[in-house]
Amino acid sequence: MQDLVLEILSGPALPSRQLTLDEPRVLGRHPDSDWVLADAGVSRRHAGIETRGSVLYLRDLGSRAGTFVNDQQVDPNCPVPLSEHDRLRIGPWRFRVRRLESAPARGMTGVMSAVSLGSATRIGAPVLAAERRLELLVEFAATTVAADDVQTIVAQLADFAQRGSAARVASVWLHEEGDMVLAASVPATESAFPCVAELCDGASQGGVVQADIELPGSTGARPVLAVALRVDKETRGSLLVELSRPDPRARSDAAEFVHALARLAGLTLGNVERRDMERRVQRLHADLDQAREVQRLISPPAHGVCAGTRYAFHVHPGRMVAGDLVDVFALDEHRCAVVLGDVAGNGVGAGFLMASVQAYLHAELLVTRDPALAATRCNRYISRIGGGHFATAWIGVVDARDRRIRYVDAGHGHGRHMRAGGEPHKLEGRGAIPLGIDAGAQFDMEQLSLDIADRLILYSDGVAEIKGSSGDTFAPTVLDQILRRGGLPRDDVAAVIAGMEIFAGGSMPSDDASILAFDLPG
Repeated sequence: MQDLVLEILSGPALPSRQLTLDEPRVLGRHPDSDWVLADAGVSRRHAGIETRGSVLYLRDLGSRAGTFVNDQQVDPNCPVPLSEHDRLRIGPWRFRVRRLESAPARGMTGVMSAVSLGSATRIGAPVLAAERRLELLVEFAATTVAADDVQTIVAQLADFAQRGSAARVASVWLHEEGDMVLAASVPATESAFPCVAELCDGASQGGVVQADIELPGSTGARPVLAVALRVDKETRGSLLVELSRPDPRARSDAAEFVHALARLAGLTLGNVERRDMERRVQRLHADLDQAREVQRLISPPAHGVCAGTRYAFHVHPGRMVAGDLVDVFALDEHRCAVVLGDVAGNGVGAGFLMASVQAYLHAELLVTRDPALAATRCNRYISRIGGGHFATAWIGVVDARDRRIRYVDAGHGHGRHMRAGGEPHKLEGRGAIPLGIDAGAQFDMEQLSLDIADRLILYSDGVAEIKGSSGDTFAPTVLDQILRRGGLPRDDVAAVIAGMEIFAGGSMPSDDASILAFDLPG
């Protein structure tokens, strides 16, 4: 293809600004190369360019650092077709394929030219046009740099593309659910280009697609340019430009302009997405802070004595905001309510539902002193407002006078009864379904007694299901070994938390992990 040349865009100086591609060419460090690229990052025979039939091909000749076409690395020894405006990168050099008639004259060091008019020297029309396009690129960047939405950017993109390329129509198409959707057009139009999908597919391969297409309302074929909109190398859409006349120089200049404009638009769209992500992270952190503050306000002290019941607990929030709930509070001088539960799900929503459930149970137990009635009413409440969530819970009332505990186990099932001999026993009982599954469910109350040396330890799924390096679970075997060495509720909790961390290899579990221990001192 005798009308194509390879032009240097940037990099160390070479003997000439362009290399004709009318015969096979080799680029590399070897002195016999057509262009000697003297750089350590370039192989001796780095890449070759040759014509087969009417198609120009580039081949990476097994280079160490690779050859890039339109910022995509090509496979070694695999021919890649080249078109006008394709960009090549080899080491520190960047090149562009151009037509000979649109390339600068041999020996010129820039694109500026001057004509003498009498005693004054004026910049020629092509240079004025180039300066104007540069001004438009700078203006586009300044206009869209602070944009907060995609529609503003694509509207400006269509406007600047039409102005800078003197196009008849400039339009922006975006990928939405697998289809190409018209996002902006200047002038405004609802009519679509023919072959939009084909043009956009071609543009997604890199470079600028040029085609002559019969368009509605036009006489004869019109030149159309298509260039991809990329955000972090991912194609998000395309910019299509219908030129007013089939002038080769005008087409070449317009192609360069829309390519540069699309690159700027891609950077701007990336900035919008990053700012949107920052806002979402800020909102998430604000929600987390609110949820944590709610949990802090409604949680009891981590240890103490409440209406004759000595207790201690710890909640490890594996999901940033805990879905586990722990509550210990006095009902009167001798009776204490004890609650440990787990709201299914994760995130801020589960954390707020946990706080709601905890507040509801707290209010019901203060009024009724009845675990079964509180469970029944809370079950109806969660069924109504939970949005499909449910909660497991152990709800108990401890009476220090007769050392009895009346409780409901609503799908919880995790507890150990440490008797006077120091041997842990599983909490036996009928149990019931979790809260929030069946609005009409009834919950029956059960009872157990605590002797002077007895302790009750309740824990959540996060404690029961934590796994060690061999795949075995923490509960019940390892948990029971730790509890046998315990004494006071505070010692039990501290030993279990330390044991979990060692068992998990130095890290706490990703799920919420809660443990609550209590006894009735003599």
